[in-house]
Amino acid sequence: MNVEQISHSWSDIAPLLTPVLSEEECDRREEQIRKLIKLNEDKKDAQISYLIECMALTISDYEKQEFSWEKPTAIEVLKYLMEEHGLNEGDLPEIGDQNLVSDLLTGKKELNVTMIKRLALRFGISPKTFLAE
Repeated sequence: MNVEQISHSWSDIAPLLTPVLSEEECDRREEQIRKLIKLNEDKKDAQISYLIECMALTISDYEKQEFSWEKPTAIEVLKYLMEEHGLNEGDLPEIGDQNLVSDLLTGKKELNVTMIKRLALRFGISPKTFLAE
């Protein structure tokens, strides 16, 4: 390992690995990655491939921070499905009567596994849709 060579090259490489802080930086970083990928198509240089991977991680970190969203709760999913299908509390006999559905929607009670399976079947979705990760 030639420390002088690394030191000389680092000033060119370091800016490619700094955290992405804006959408504009993200766009520039993506363009830089595209150029490096194209440059490396024929060479297949492992070090450049690793640099590309590290650069992609800076974009991934930015996107996780900027565009993260929390998975909706089971009740939020149920409320959404009811709204989309024009349903009210009395329209879900598969899980119980109007009073039970009301208690579910207000948080007084929670959906159980049987209810989730029945709702998934009714709406044609995976039961996992109702489960927070």
